[in-house]
Amino acid sequence: MIQGWNDLAISRVAGLSENLKAPAPGVRPGCPECDIERLAGRNYCGACGNMLRPRCERKQVTVLFVDVSGFTALSERLDPEQVSEIMRCTVDIILDAVHENDGTVNQFLGDGVMALFGEVSGAHHACRALRTALAVQERLETVRLEMRQSYGIAFRVRMGINTGPVVIGTIGAALRTDYTATGNTAATALGLLQIAEPGQIVLTDRTREVAAGRYDFVEVGAMPLTESGDIVVVHELTHERTEYAENAGLVAV
Repeated sequence: MIQGWNDLAISRVAGLSENLKAPAPGVRPGCPECDIERLAGRNYCGACGNMLRPRCERKQVTVLFVDVSGFTALSERLDPEQVSEIMRCTVDIILDAVHENDGTVNQFLGDGVMALFGEVSGAHHACRALRTALAVQERLETVRLEMRQSYGIAFRVRMGINTGPVVIGTIGAALRTDYTATGNTAATALGLLQIAEPGQIVLTDRTREVAAGRYDFVEVGAMPLTESGDIVVVHELTHERTEYAENAGLVAV
């Protein structure tokens, strides 16, 4: 299932990253015909009815992709209602972990989720994304064991994490719009899912550099992850260092 979902999502992200640009200097986010400034909450020009230019922002974030491994086997062996309930439980666990760490679920894509972590007071967004990934991995262990015992199915998730600039804004046409993040940072995070094994959390060197000292990693290797062919050093997240986890727990209390 990962290949089919990735083909769809990669083409979507790659296409958007090529076409969606931040507004050029002097170009206001408003009506292209009337040159009327866009008002908050409005999608169409009140004078001529044209769709308004989207508001786009360039931000530094950490992108997390979570993908369910073995979804095809799951769909083939279980009733649709059972699959739906399992996915609902899985998504609820992901949502809770993301929100606990001040992240935002940006998109639901097939059997996966895309989440963004931006600047807030406290821990760096890369560290919060890594903590989210470990929380998802731990909390889904009960689902994995239940799936194996009840259905004999190996149920795991793989995760890809990258840190860098993205363009965040509204995209689409009159009949369908989305608010999403695009660019090479998101495409690289998605590309990590292609090389991740079931149960793995993989990340780029950018994310590792920010979180060094707080988490432990194992280098996977250097490889291209996007169509650009740029070589990226990939690491696997193993665990959070005990002293950091204990300090974070004290702060939470």
